[in-house]
Parts: sequence; structure tokens; C-alpha cells
Amino acid sequence: MRFGTYYFLQRPPGRDESAIIREELDQMIWSEALGYDSVWLTEHHFADYGLSSAPSVLAAAVLSRTTRLHLGLAVYVLPFHHPIRFAEEMATLDIISGGRFIVGIGRGNRPAEFVGYGVPQEESRGRFEEGIDIAVQAWTQEHVEFTGRYWQIPRTPVHPKPLTRPHPPIAVAATSPETVTWTAQRGYRLLSSGLFTPLRQSVELRTLYADALARAGHDPATTARLLGQWTLTKHVYVAPTDAEAQADARDAELWYLDSYCRSMRADHLANVSVTVRRQAEQMIAQIQALRWDDLLRDALLIGSPETVRAKVAEIQAAGVGELACWMNFGGLPPDKVRRSMELFAREVMPAFHGAPAVTPAAAQGPAPAGGAGLSE
Repeated sequence: MRFGTYYFLQRPPGRDESAIIREELDQMIWSEALGYDSVWLTEHHFADYGLSSAPSVLAAAVLSRTTRLHLGLAVYVLPFHHPIRFAEEMATLDIISGGRFIVGIGRGNRPAEFVGYGVPQEESRGRFEEGIDIAVQAWTQEHVEFTGRYWQIPRTPVHPKPLTRPHPPIAVAATSPETVTWTAQRGYRLLSSGLFTPLRQSVELRTLYADALARAGHDPATTARLLGQWTLTKHVYVAPTDAEAQADARDAELWYLDSYCRSMRADHLANVSVTVRRQAEQMIAQIQALRWDDLLRDALLIGSPETVRAKVAEIQAAGVGELACWMNFGGLPPDKVRRSMELFAREVMPAFHGAPAVTPAAAQGPAPAGGAGLSE
């Protein structure tokens, strides 16, 4: 089983944006010294839910300061971007990484982001599917030539080509049966969010994905590889005891849920369809109905090393190949985030992939970026 750290760059009240970006960049790079396998980045706009508006910039910074870590996007919201520009940036990042880069893509789901980028949300699926088709052409052919509903591209040479052939691995954030099936048909990796979802619901999506892989006729080796790469995201916080972990993380988790709801709001937006507005309201209502005790039991990896190890064992048994640990959520203090990262690396990960215990030298972390010091 592989383990990664996952970053949104959330900004709770009273926190400085530049300090958050520098702190979390340091944590991304420190992940390599701690023995994590990967770092995952996301893309969000226009809300304190996440300052991760420039994932390509962050990815370049991390890849240029690490040598072993893989870096994945979870995800780049493809409908917001011109597919040629997207293909050029992804190929450049693949080259910088030396083949350590995973292109994660998604359709997006926040009405304010679609309004801000001038893209009707109803077009998200079509733009998403056309966009990745164009990008794959750009990576694998001398010229791109495409005529679709949303993009018309005359015969155009696109450079650079990626280092990884035929192209970097593609992963898709999929929550609907339609997108899960499409992902399997294309032979792309599956990304699942388990932030407030019970494991059994995530397993249902994996089963749908496995069935769709079989129907698509992929050879057994490809099917086994893709199922082994199934990636699940979870909030993770480790402290010496269950009581301390829960006391530390409760307010942060509740702020995260509130920020999620605020970022989904559509009632203040003009030119949003009734369907989109209703979908946003339904999602907000579902989140507002969640309760801390239920989340702690069914979805969160919060507790002592022993408790978290047991929860990770359940995740491994469910077939998860890579766990993306979102450890810096809801305004948790940086020193406690780093303690949690170290406890997880030293006392949880070795039970699942044989990683060596963290050495005192590695635990010191990298030199702070841009002169921003972090408390250990």
C-alpha cells in the first residue's frame, strides 16, 4: 500500500495567505524525508475552502525540490482550461518530474467557480471529455486537429512532448456511475473522495469500476494494475492518544465542513440554472446533516497511532492501493500537523509498506521556503 499527503491550502480566519502557502509547501517537500510515496494537489478558486488556485506552480516547486516523491493532481478542473495550454503544462511537469507525475482530472462541482470562469456548469462533462481527448492527441501525435462541440482546433503542432510515453498516467475523480464507467473504459486510474463518505460507499464505486474494466475488455495485467492503483482521500490526524486527537481535530473538521458548504453556495450567483442551484442546495443539506460522532466512526482517520493503524487496515482490506492523507485541514496548527505527519510515518506506514522508521535527521524537515520558519 502506498501513502501520500494531500493539500488544499485552507485559510481559516486570522491566517495569512502567504504564510499558509509557504508552510504547506514545506510540508509537501518534507513528505519525502518522512517516507511518504506521493504528494497530491488540488484546484479550487474564489473561497477560503482552498487557496490552491495554481496547482501547476505548486507542482513545479515540489518536483524541483524532491527526487523520489510522485506528485499527482486531485484534481485539475479541466473545463476551466484551454486543453492545449493544459497539455503543454502537463508535459512540462512530466519532464521536470523525470516521470514522477500523475495527471489527475475532474469536472468540477462548485457553481461559483464555473461562474467565475464564465463556463456554464451544464457543459462540464462535454468540455471535460473533449479536453482530455485533445490533450492525449497533443501528447501522442505530431499535430492536434480537433472539431468538437466546444473546441475547434486547426492542425497545430504542440510542444513539448511528455517524457513518459505514450503520456503521463491519467487519473479521474469519479463519483457518478457514468464517470466511473467512462474512466474504466479509457483505462484511467480511479480517484475517490472519502472525506465524509463511509468506506462501504467507496467500495461500491470500486466494484462498479472493476465491473466496467472487465466489460471494457482490458487484459488481466492492466485490470490488476488499475485496481491496485485505486486512490482514496481521507482526513487524517494522529496524536499520542485518541482523546487528544479528537480534541485537536474536532473544531478543524467542523470548520472544514462549513467552508465546504460556503464554497458550494449558489444562491448569490446570477445566471445559474435551477438544476445547478438545486444540486448545490442538496449537497449543502447533506453536509449540514453530518454529525461529528458519525464522521469519527465511519469516515475520519483520527486517533492514536493504534486506532489509525486499525482504520488503515480496513482500507487496505477494501482494496485501496494508495491512501492520500489530507492532514492539514480546517486550520490545524502547523506544529500539530507536522507531529501528525511524523507519527503517521513512524508508527502507521511501516505496518503496510515496510517503510523505515523516521530518523531524527529526517524529522528536522527541509529548510523553510522563502525564509518562513515552522515550529516543529
